[in-house]
Amino acid sequence: MLKSTQAIVAAPLTLVVIAALAMLDAERRAPGSHIRTLADAVWWASTIVTTVGYGDTYPVTGTGRVVAAALMLVGIALAGLVTGTVAAWFVAQTRQAEERVEDQLLERLSALEVQPSALTIAVSASKHD
Repeated sequence: MLKSTQAIVAAPLTLVVIAALAMLDAERRAPGSHIRTLADAVWWASTIVTTVGYGDTYPVTGTGRVVAAALMLVGIALAGLVTGTVAAWFVAQTRQAEERVEDQLLERLSALEVQPSALTIAVSASKHD
């Protein structure tokens, strides 16, 4: 579980950094661009990947818009991945609890099956006396 959690954190962070660098390269010299520094690009990438998108920084070039569209898809996929991971954890916890209850019920049933056979032996012994 720890390795998958690390991957869930590392992959989006890596993509945010790559997208920020690509955006900075595409936008920093474009006229009218709001993304001129690495800090601007990282801020933009962080708001886009989390699907917040404040609108204070946005791409003005075609290349920047392609990078933005790709990062938006990454953000949507990331939301789905996190949701799926949490849901899978809840399902696993529920399944484990159900298995414990099932094991307890099987133990009780086994105990009940032993008792009638003991009664049959006792009744048979008393008839012979």
